Amino acid sequence: MVTKIIFSVLLVLNLGLTAFLGWSMLQTHLVPGAVTIIAVAALALLALVLFLVQRERKGKKKTGLRVAGIVILLFLCLVEGAVGYYVQHYKSGMAKVTDVRTEVTQMEIYVKDDNPAQTIEYAVESKYRFGTIAGVDEEAVAQTKEELEDKYGRPIAIQSYGTLMDLIKAISENQVDALLMSSAYLDLIEDLPDFESFGESLRVLHTSSVKTDILQESFLETFPEEIEEKPMKDPDLWTDCFCAYISGIDTYGPVSARSRSDVNILAIVNVKTKTVLLISTPRDYYVPFNFAPVNGALDKLTHAGIYGIEGSMRALSDLYGLPIHYYVRVNFTGFIKVIDTLGGVDVESDAAFSVGSTYFQKGMNHLNGRAALRFARDRHHQIDGDRARSRHQMAVIKGVINELKSSKIILNYVDLMQEMQDCFQTNASLTMVGDLVQLTLDPSLDDWKVLTYNVDGNGKTDYAYSQGSYAYCMHPNMKTVEYAQSLVEVVLAGGSMTQEELLKNAPSPRGDK
Repeated sequence: MVTKIIFSVLLVLNLGLTAFLGWSMLQTHLVPGAVTIIAVAALALLALVLFLVQRERKGKKKTGLRVAGIVILLFLCLVEGAVGYYVQHYKSGMAKVTDVRTEVTQMEIYVKDDNPAQTIEYAVESKYRFGTIAGVDEEAVAQTKEELEDKYGRPIAIQSYGTLMDLIKAISENQVDALLMSSAYLDLIEDLPDFESFGESLRVLHTSSVKTDILQESFLETFPEEIEEKPMKDPDLWTDCFCAYISGIDTYGPVSARSRSDVNILAIVNVKTKTVLLISTPRDYYVPFNFAPVNGALDKLTHAGIYGIEGSMRALSDLYGLPIHYYVRVNFTGFIKVIDTLGGVDVESDAAFSVGSTYFQKGMNHLNGRAALRFARDRHHQIDGDRARSRHQMAVIKGVINELKSSKIILNYVDLMQEMQDCFQTNASLTMVGDLVQLTLDPSLDDWKVLTYNVDGNGKTDYAYSQGSYAYCMHPNMKTVEYAQSLVEVVLAGGSMTQEELLKNAPSPRGDK
């Protein structure tokens, strides 16, 4: 009687775990749906067979068979429970980094070091005048103002200025007592003529994190009237392809924060031919910002991120005539942990150089997380500065893609998902990520091919809208931009090329030939 009860409990538990595991696997898309259904049916059938075999008929006891069934069911429950735990852990980890439609605007109130205010309450009670930049982060400014007014019961005076330069001049000349602006602007101060060190004289009096919706849907339009002019926006070309914007935030801040984007890479992916084309655009590229409040003024590409990741997407979409379907935001500093979890990455360097005590040889290097970050960030030891840094960043991304193609994504995915929560976000869905993992691990298909290309240009001092001053910019060499567009067309059409062929046919980077 006891064995019968134990068997029955384990049978019910096993069927429940089988159903739950099948449901979870179908949600993640980590395994093809047909395979999941067949596996669930096989496990359910096995449980049915065990049930039929141990049944007693005409007074014949089957205690031995029932005990054997208990052992088998116990083993199945343990295995299914362990697999189910890992699948749920994967789901919970990926839920935090996929389908992300918001970002955080870190609003801060700054005062000069010699200002008597030590608390925000003192500033409000003393009727400080708060300076802001007109037309920028208006909702975040309004929300911060409202929160402070509600808390302290006093109205707050806001004075708006046209540019960052105007705002910094205002506080330096005591026209305002404090600054109310996004922390993303702090790094821009060091690029302002005559104010290079002014940021060091500011201290934070108050911080407010404001969530902002990412309105990237506005960049998915096909612009029917422009399809003839820019055929790569034709939706028929993207049946088996998509374009993702990889934004690299090279700071220690949260990956969700609005900030300058130091890495700007478009990944054009053809899932049918398993080809990835990475196009890197220099951070100082001088391009128009066709969105409010800039409304067409020219600026450095890196500054587009200040207006939200959709600002960077719009600038790149306009430059290349491409629809950008997804974004992938990466904190390269946090990426150290991901690389270490993968056991390091193989990265190819086009030259030998050293950064501190770390030596990189020409050719292939196996790098841990910290070494990979040094490799990706360095520009001071390179003859061509930021251009080399762009190449190195794509080399690191390519190395990570190659590592993810191996079994390590399965063996280490629990730890991997844990690390990625702090340094990775995307608006792609959980199921889409699962589909890509399926393609990556499918042994019946050809391996992924990763191609890389950097557009280039010529350095020049020009007016940067977001700073409100002149700064170093890179004017695009449109021949390299047009060549990048031609590479996209080849990938969309399912064509084949090698990295060597790509570089051999490329135009002169700076247009000097």
